[in-house]
Amino acid sequence: MKYFKEILLFSLVLLSCKPSNSPEIILENENSFKYIQKIQLKEDENSLEIFSGGTSVRFLKENLPLQSAMVIPTVVLSYLDELNSLEKVKGISQSDYIFNPTIQQRIQQKEIQEIGVFNEIFIEKILLNKPDVFISTSGPTLSKYHEILEKEGIPILFIDEYEELNPLARAEYVKIFGKLFGKEKESNEIFAEIEQNYFQIKNKIKETNLEKPTVMANQIYGDIWYMPGGKSFQANLFENAGGNYLWSNTESSSVLNLSFETVYEKAGNADIWMNAGDFTNLNSLVGSYANLDWFKSVKEKKVYNWSKRSSKSGANDYFEMGTARPDWVLKDLAAIFYPELFPHHELYFYKKLE
Repeated sequence: MKYFKEILLFSLVLLSCKPSNSPEIILENENSFKYIQKIQLKEDENSLEIFSGGTSVRFLKENLPLQSAMVIPTVVLSYLDELNSLEKVKGISQSDYIFNPTIQQRIQQKEIQEIGVFNEIFIEKILLNKPDVFISTSGPTLSKYHEILEKEGIPILFIDEYEELNPLARAEYVKIFGKLFGKEKESNEIFAEIEQNYFQIKNKIKETNLEKPTVMANQIYGDIWYMPGGKSFQANLFENAGGNYLWSNTESSSVLNLSFETVYEKAGNADIWMNAGDFTNLNSLVGSYANLDWFKSVKEKKVYNWSKRSSKSGANDYFEMGTARPDWVLKDLAAIFYPELFPHHELYFYKKLE
């Protein structure tokens, strides 16, 4: 499906000086933020200012917690779901690509409006409803619409969590929404749980003497195999789950553009193949490109996709709740890499291709 290809390819701050007469300022990323790199907060007794996407947005404390939001990035829905605050969402973009069942139900009940598609925002709907915040991404595709909304006084918060390379950094974004929607205590507790779970899994694997399985990833499109770089988000997940990722020594934090021959030479005997496109079975995978059946992982049926929780329209919960809950993703990966250590774990996001 087109969605997965867009996600794969797609996955490929400024600081202000403190005036001498201003109240004490807290730099949030030096205190409460442990992992986030792409957002900074400044907070005093009167306001909360968020720096992201090369700009800033300021909220007066008297206007918090926010009561309504219109949202472009689907991952934001998972942060709000974790905080039991989905009722704050009044508008979304591209409903077909949203997995969250509560949001889908509210769309059907006409409680949420569709306010955009991939490269367009429906300005009139947003101005008519005047949400407390419009949450978007900072890429150039929608920039002309952002300018219009800013001129009309609609606060815009840019969430580019996909730029974070540490899975726990992406999960930590829940704290931002906790501050904005009156759930700060809850958000801190949620993140503490995620962090604890994550390290428990990681440490359990570190303590074992089992041999690390060799891992390859992604799939070839056209004549290019888009392999995650060694410093990428996916490579970090594989490493934390105890996998011997075969391109871990490369310096790219994005994707490597490789040929079939290059991949086969290095990974023909890889134990496990992860994130193999959007295929639902081995026959369709092998039929998509000549000689994929040469790989050991295909012969031994150790090919996995992140599509267990996905819909026919292209929505995939891996890219929603999987971002907010990397501990669940890591548990899946750990169980795939070391089934003997997690014998009773039922895969949540991933499924094995048969």
